[in-house]
Amino acid sequence: MAVTITKSSGLHEIFDLKKLAHSLTRSGTPPDVAFDIAEKVEKQISPLSSTRAIYRLAQKFLRQYNRASGMRYSLKKALYDLGPSGYPFEKYIARILKAHGYTAEVDKIMDGYCVKHEVDVVASKEGKHFMIECKYHMNGGSSTDVKVALYVHSRFLDIKKAYESLPGNEGSIHQGWLVTNTRCSTDALKYAECAGLKIMSWRYPEQESLEKMIESRRLYPVTVLPAARKKSLEPLFKNDIILAQDIADMERQTFVKKSGLDRDTAEALKNQADELCPCD
Repeated sequence: MAVTITKSSGLHEIFDLKKLAHSLTRSGTPPDVAFDIAEKVEKQISPLSSTRAIYRLAQKFLRQYNRASGMRYSLKKALYDLGPSGYPFEKYIARILKAHGYTAEVDKIMDGYCVKHEVDVVASKEGKHFMIECKYHMNGGSSTDVKVALYVHSRFLDIKKAYESLPGNEGSIHQGWLVTNTRCSTDALKYAECAGLKIMSWRYPEQESLEKMIESRRLYPVTVLPAARKKSLEPLFKNDIILAQDIADMERQTFVKKSGLDRDTAEALKNQADELCPCD
């Protein structure tokens, strides 16, 4: 019998066992295990269960199978946990871009033709320069709408016009980007495609979506680790420890000292990071 569930947006839909199983396989779970977990979840959910409750239940079963897969499956929630301010998200996006061959700087003040602009991330690659606005959301019920896309593109055009008005700078600013940890509205995507604004969001575009950029290089944020509680995050970010890989790459004593955390918390984070990001 079909079960109706409640999405984070408040809308209702029929629970799709195959959809849940597919999301589990993206975390590295073998297909047969993924379907087994999805069937267990289906048996335990009640009508109008929230997608958050379903996710937690699936994650519990997945961790029983494999702790590292369970951590990878929590990626979407881990991105929400980078808040409450958007600054850690900006730093995280810069780290992702650097791992993919870009140079990247955060919080740059740039002259526009009309006014100055504070740009979240300025990135460069192969002689091309990109102005990037990061739109962070604390929950999945919020999508990024066309007004944000219009705003980001207009800022890019103002900066581009200022640069191109100076001798020798013709064509120096290549493209504006909008990066968000949730989805964009249909109109936002339509406008961006028409105007030449690049969008990188959850599952868009298909080959260069945010999660693909993360998973292809194992660029998991520290918030994916179960031991990374809210009170632990500020010291980590302050010490430029953004990725789980940052922790895995450090010697144990070095991390304990640099983290700014109590030894028990630091040890737990180190153990989990090593499990998630083993040496190749």
